[in-house]
Amino acid sequence: MSATKTAKPLVPLEAAVQIAVIDRLRILGVWTCHLQNEGRIEGTAHQRMIRGARRKAQGVRTGAPDLLCVHRDGRVAWLEVKRPGYRPSDVKPAQVECHEDLRERNQHVAIVTSQDEAVEALRGFGWRI
Repeated sequence: MSATKTAKPLVPLEAAVQIAVIDRLRILGVWTCHLQNEGRIEGTAHQRMIRGARRKAQGVRTGAPDLLCVHRDGRVAWLEVKRPGYRPSDVKPAQVECHEDLRERNQHVAIVTSQDEAVEALRGFGWRI
């Protein structure tokens, strides 16, 4: 008997989900911007330390949500995009802290895994889109 492998279903990468979310929200008239807030810093340890300090001074906020969304009437919401099937442990402590900080400032924040969830979240914040 030969063992057959069961193919795992393909799960879209977070970047693909984010692109789909942005496309859908823009069609619905939502101004959407990705915050390029982190990312790998190249170079020696010393260069990374200097570049990291420079980024922090320039306003980089660890844990900031991926997308800033602005409704036509000026309301703002923040979306953290995760790939489908994410686990709560996939949300980094810095993200949890930042999301809580934004909510304390009366900001709407949601974690979404699809364009439908993004639309649902914004509608849940009272947006008519």
